[in-house]
Amino acid sequence: MFSKLPAWYKSLPSYAIWVMIALFYFSFGAQISPIKGILLSVLLTPMQFTIYNVNLKFLMPRYYDEHKRKFRLYNILMISFLVLMVGFTEKIFYQYYPSLAPPNKSLIAPFIFHTIFSLMAFWVSMNKYLADKQEKNKVEIETLKREKAESELKFLKTQINPHFLFNALNNIYSMAYTGDESTPEKITMLSDMLRYVLYDCESDMISLYKEVDYINSFLEFQQLKTEKRQNISFDVGSYDENYQIAPMLLVTFVENAFKHSKIEKDKTGFVNIALNQNSEEFCFRVENSIPPKTLFPKTQNKRSIGIENVKNRLNLVYPNKHKLKIINEKNTYKVILKLYK
Repeated sequence: MFSKLPAWYKSLPSYAIWVMIALFYFSFGAQISPIKGILLSVLLTPMQFTIYNVNLKFLMPRYYDEHKRKFRLYNILMISFLVLMVGFTEKIFYQYYPSLAPPNKSLIAPFIFHTIFSLMAFWVSMNKYLADKQEKNKVEIETLKREKAESELKFLKTQINPHFLFNALNNIYSMAYTGDESTPEKITMLSDMLRYVLYDCESDMISLYKEVDYINSFLEFQQLKTEKRQNISFDVGSYDENYQIAPMLLVTFVENAFKHSKIEKDKTGFVNIALNQNSEEFCFRVENSIPPKTLFPKTQNKRSIGIENVKNRLNLVYPNKHKLKIINEKNTYKVILKLYK
């Protein structure tokens, strides 16, 4: 909200502080006369303004950034310099403007007064620089994270499992070789899948209908990999076909289920998928079997890079509007994704 405010509006607190300093100087000199109060304010306020800006824009960028280890020494030297400068400036000032000197001719009170203001100007400028630098670093880190996530998102949207593509083409070849009448249908289906991945997924969001259609085609080709029907189910409940969703978001969970279930080789393997939507949330569930370690010892306890990438995508596209639950049991692996409106 505050980022949309005009620059001059954001600077109002800073202007107010300098007005207060000028008023303090005025009140100090006004004890003698209003004219002297104005002169004191006009002559000494710029001194504090100079200390503030020189430290903020010149000294801090140079000595803090380049010599962080000597920063404590820098503070000690600057404080000592300011005290000496205030004392010297005050002596010269009252020599040229003796009428502005305190009635009791004592310069101790003005010296303490000006020193405090000078140290305040130094301290405030130092803290402002550090706060601005911290905010800048935070923005840069967030920008790098966002760019990294966006590059991952772009990569995921344009990739297709080469192993799946090879098997799909091989199956279509076998169907054509044996004269299967459904060969043209499968060629069209694969063409639609490639079009979805290479072109439709260029958009940030696509209709849920297209994602569901891709999954149906994926499952259809998956069944072609074995002679017997595999234990695969896809329960599609009621949903809004025009509901917008991040492309290839659900597909990754489906691919992961087939990859780790080894359903083609494990006769007891299964993959169950369910999808439904109501007025408040969209829910997608994937459950797959986990083969015994004795059958596939090398596939156990491997983390899925695809799932990790999906988590990053969810944080980027659906911040605070999603819930991903992963249940890794002895014989089953479950993924439950909920997207909230």
